[in-house]
Amino acid sequence: MKNVLYIFVIIIGIAAALVVSVLWVDFFLRIFIVPTENPVNVLVLGLDKDISGTRRTDVILVASLDLKTKKMMMSSIPRDLIVDGKKINAFYQTEGIEEFKKRIENLTGLDIKRYVIVDYDIFKFLGDELGPIEVFVDRPMHYVDSAQDLEIDFSPGYYKMKGKELLAYLRFRKTAEGDIGRLDKQRVIIEKLAQKALSKNVFSLTELYKEIRQRTEFNIEIGEIVYIFSKIKTDFSIESVSFPFYIGQDGNLYIEESKMDAYKDSFATRSKKIEEKYRYYVINNSENRSYAMVSRIEEVFKSNGYSPNKIFYEGVDVDFKKNTVLILRKNDDLKTYVEQMISKIGTVTPWDILFVEDRLDYITKYLAVIGELTKTGRQVIFPIDFIIILKEDLI
Repeated sequence: MKNVLYIFVIIIGIAAALVVSVLWVDFFLRIFIVPTENPVNVLVLGLDKDISGTRRTDVILVASLDLKTKKMMMSSIPRDLIVDGKKINAFYQTEGIEEFKKRIENLTGLDIKRYVIVDYDIFKFLGDELGPIEVFVDRPMHYVDSAQDLEIDFSPGYYKMKGKELLAYLRFRKTAEGDIGRLDKQRVIIEKLAQKALSKNVFSLTELYKEIRQRTEFNIEIGEIVYIFSKIKTDFSIESVSFPFYIGQDGNLYIEESKMDAYKDSFATRSKKIEEKYRYYVINNSENRSYAMVSRIEEVFKSNGYSPNKIFYEGVDVDFKKNTVLILRKNDDLKTYVEQMISKIGTVTPWDILFVEDRLDYITKYLAVIGELTKTGRQVIFPIDFIIILKEDLI
């Protein structure tokens, strides 16, 4: 979802360059009479490099901004989603932006008047201008594509990344889940870059905006941008909505039609959300590794309606004092989901439930857990939303 950053920075940049006071904004709007509807719906496309005359639509994002609640609802549509017999990202080059926009309107139920088109070069520029950004890499990332001059080489750990490194990190998708696996880490980077942009002074943002304007294509008027910024400059929040899809037997992504009505409603009501399918693992790190314990763990989760991606019954050689949940991405909905799960399956003693990135000591433990699992050949698929480590029997 990284490209929503461009919308956000564009809004901030031009508004900061033009807005001297709220009265000046009002005066500006009276002159230009900006007819901004609410919500403001924007289609954001991220284009890959031109290879053999082809510009691939690498990221497809819709953003719906409510000027009253100051909330932006975002949804990333998988570029490999099969629509009308072929991948949806193939339609942009053959049909153009207007027809492609209609396709996205049909999928989302949104009336989309605005669009922003960017490519990866601008993202490298923003990383250099706003970085370094502190990033936690949760898995080995190694990939080389000489055609795109792309080299990705990261081992798990903490990094301070600028343009080239940040771009490589965000583009990595050589995992079991492909492009879908990139979305969460992109969201985190967007928020960090947006915070960096907000800390810049007016003159820096003015120069930043000039560069952005030269490197992007969008049909949002200057007056409208100023108006939008004047409405959301405080207490602005971003919320994501998962696009409903499933993986077919042929390995392709298809629309999960049964969830499409709820998906479209999530934009209209701004209260409903598509139920997310989280990826999580359970590790039996208790002293009891008997067959009876194995059966008990399975039964407790199943009887409460939960299905871990995998349960590692033989444990890992990493020290945990009590039952612990390591949450790998900062998301309040995810934390609520975990807390509800623990309240059902719980134990007599309290649990440790924590965001890994907030605790340096647990980052080390997390990396040790992953190291233990992978070196013994046990299969782990990334990204991981959370890991449950059991030290005691369940209720």
